[in-house]
Amino acid sequence: MTWDDSTFDALVREHQAGLRAWIRALGAQDAWVDDIAQEVFLIAHRRRDAFVEGGNIGAWLRGIARNLVINERRKDARRSRLLHDSLAEVLLDEPVPDMAPSVHDLPLVVAAMNDCVGQLPERSRELLRRRYAGEENASTLARALDMSSQAVRQTLVRVRAVVKACVEGKVGEVWP
Repeated sequence: MTWDDSTFDALVREHQAGLRAWIRALGAQDAWVDDIAQEVFLIAHRRRDAFVEGGNIGAWLRGIARNLVINERRKDARRSRLLHDSLAEVLLDEPVPDMAPSVHDLPLVVAAMNDCVGQLPERSRELLRRRYAGEENASTLARALDMSSQAVRQTLVRVRAVVKACVEGKVGEVWP
């Protein structure tokens, strides 16, 4: 794809807010979101010939951002730019959607997720809270809850699936 300066400037203006929200949603700390977004646009400009004409430019940019966040996770031993490593891990395991919600839709998605988590049985909410907010691993939770590590992992998979289905039911047209 051939981009002149004005075309690239328009691309940055059109996608920068949504891309920053996407990077933040992947778990990057606020202080690093702008740096990662800037790096995404630099890579996109350098590799513009790799973009398939007629393709989804937003999905392409989010894919670059996803790869940069994955690289940051690899570098995490030296410095930490990610806040909720466990949540980032879950999000990074998901494929890049063709349409991510706009920065204006994120409060709606967060509200739906909070509502869906609130509808879970107490034990499920406690498991999520301890795993993701308390950052306890499956082995620690297994000992505390008198379960096997595998049972904890399976329960978390099921609970996340319930929350995901609930959120999709509430805002499916916003978050594919």
